[in-house]
Amino acid sequence: MKYFHFLLLLLCTSTAVFSQQKKPVTSKIMTPGLSCDDCKIRVEDYLKFEDGIGKVVAYPRGHYVMVTYFTDRTNIENIKTAIANAGYDADDVKANEDSYKQLPTKCKKPEDGGHPKQ
Repeated sequence: MKYFHFLLLLLCTSTAVFSQQKKPVTSKIMTPGLSCDDCKIRVEDYLKFEDGIGKVVAYPRGHYVMVTYFTDRTNIENIKTAIANAGYDADDVKANEDSYKQLPTKCKKPEDGGHPKQ
């Protein structure tokens, strides 16, 4: 009987813990400077280390990034800031100037000698 009560208590506790986790949210962030596979790798690798991000896929041809994240650990503004810190514009957040200067020439804007507009 004690064993049964213990299992019941364990079941109730684990159900309460799992019900508190929020579902991930997926957002599309426009990144006009994202234009080649090197840019894709740079953004995806940079965001891998951000807390609360589950999945990142950058699409250079579409100039956007799809990010799946957990709202209890981060928010969309933090993710946009992280992309800006990698050197790329992210929706309304402009790229960090120092990070942008460190990008290879081919990953910069067309007016700075980078990829021509597609």
